[in-house]
Amino acid sequence: MQKMSVVQVPPLKIIGQVALATNIDVNGSFYTAWQDFQADQTTAKVDDQLLKTFGETNRVGLVVYAPESYQYWTGISVPQDFEVPASWHAFDLPAGSAFKMSSSTPEFLPQIPVNFTLEKVFDQAKKEAVVLPESLGHAQQPYFLEKVTFKSIDDADKQVYFVYISPEIEALEDDLG
Repeated sequence: MQKMSVVQVPPLKIIGQVALATNIDVNGSFYTAWQDFQADQTTAKVDDQLLKTFGETNRVGLVVYAPESYQYWTGISVPQDFEVPASWHAFDLPAGSAFKMSSSTPEFLPQIPVNFTLEKVFDQAKKEAVVLPESLGHAQQPYFLEKVTFKSIDDADKQVYFVYISPEIEALEDDLG
């Protein structure tokens, strides 16, 4: 069973690595990027720090859409004042209204294609009569976020998906005609 609703998402600081659409695996996932992220010793250090300080850690997959492409972030959501490790990058996700879908059986499955997961969220929003942007690449807040929380790194505790709800920006080509 899935739980869903429209919520206000607070600003989030995400640290990790960024991949481009050209880095996608053959099956449409970013599994290879996640394997590299999980194997990075810095990931374990950040997990340890968050587990000691807050009693939980997380994994965040963030898609930032553009009209013709997108970025995919493999990362961890951290407090705003958290220091970004060397060789990692930070993305400050702004606050926004989003359709939220929670999984009742949380599992960290980075080998699942991003479009498959996004389609499930869009289908659920449609069932709930929540209107999402037709083109996330033209949305003012072009974000799709998956967050899995862990109380221990081997046991997923919570899993939520967010598709930000915002007006679409008129495409430049609309002005040229």
